Amino acid sequence: MKLNRGQDEAIKHGNGPCMVLAPPGSGKTLIVTERTRYLIEESGVRPDQILVITFTRYAAREMKERFERLTAGKNYPVTFGTFHSIFYGILKCAYGIGANNLMSEKESSVLLQEVLDQTNIESTPEVEDEEELVRELLREVGMVKNGLYHLKDFHSKYLTQDEFAEVFRSYEHQKKELKKFDFDDMLVQCYALFRKKPEILQGWQKRFQYILIDEFQDINRVQYEVIRMLAAPRYNLFVVGDDDQSIYGFRGAKPELMLYMKQEFPSLRTISLTVNYRSTEFITGAAARVILHNDTRFYKRVQSFRGRGQNVHVQEVLDEQEEAQYVTEEIQKKLDQGIKPGEIAVLFRAAVQARMISEILSEHRIPFEMRDYVTNFLQAFYCKRYDGISAVGSRKAGQVAFPDDL
Repeated sequence: MKLNRGQDEAIKHGNGPCMVLAPPGSGKTLIVTERTRYLIEESGVRPDQILVITFTRYAAREMKERFERLTAGKNYPVTFGTFHSIFYGILKCAYGIGANNLMSEKESSVLLQEVLDQTNIESTPEVEDEEELVRELLREVGMVKNGLYHLKDFHSKYLTQDEFAEVFRSYEHQKKELKKFDFDDMLVQCYALFRKKPEILQGWQKRFQYILIDEFQDINRVQYEVIRMLAAPRYNLFVVGDDDQSIYGFRGAKPELMLYMKQEFPSLRTISLTVNYRSTEFITGAAARVILHNDTRFYKRVQSFRGRGQNVHVQEVLDEQEEAQYVTEEIQKKLDQGIKPGEIAVLFRAAVQARMISEILSEHRIPFEMRDYVTNFLQAFYCKRYDGISAVGSRKAGQVAFPDDL
């Protein structure tokens, strides 16, 4: 594939920090994999000094597979992983933790429910049931950690400030007693480790001298701070993202951090990609008109490579049943026109929204396949087994030492 000017500039960027503004369909994965290859084969960087980070296991696996195909099986020892798998590996080396120390979503929910049962709560949260309250409070606990908030500065939507602080501290204390880490601890404890143990940080800085991050718009405060420490003092930090595409706000993602990077790194080079190779003009135009309502963003002018295409149709419906019925009828029309089932997709914001459409598709005997269904949400982010970063300060097998403030 011939690279356009923006792609070529990004891939061949030299040393120092670089941010690539990459709208949908502009070749983000291509740029990250090609730059990784370029660093090794053209710039002479040792592959084991390169760290490539993305946000889900699926994305990390796809990135690694694309890189392996690109380099024709040369087996370069580049480290690919999610934030959580990388940070888990670092904590594993430092403290000797294992998979048995990681809490599942269910375990976290059970523990927090026990904490609530032991706490005098006078507030009357507006929730449907106790299960929803536990789920929402766990989300708020995660927001505190991911945002590096002080408890005195965080205001819960469901409890008073004193009640939330008591629940938070009790939950953290009981977790420590059980020698357990929850999902967000992998981030905040890695941050604490680097701040308290500069010699460990220096070891990882020496190990990973070039850091590439995909989907950077989904980074949260604690991830940003850890990466900032890890990239020092060379700051060979290469990030690719689009502030218009942030989807992890519910977990504390801060796309505005992209806007602040120029202040953090005065020598930051910014490269804008302007061609969408995936979508037609009608789609890119409709998306641009919607996102223009956002005040805090990088301005972008995206061109389509695929021509005008068909207009975007918006259908208003009464309820989810009518919506599912309409979608099913439209799918049937496409099938009758000879369009292959594999070329049709239905997107929804949450898995629970798939119930109605799946029922009606089944009633009409239309075959379908559910993609990316994860019973445990956390499984999409961290790996049970991670061997890619076991070389720095690792403990002997069987030794487990938890941080004092966990």
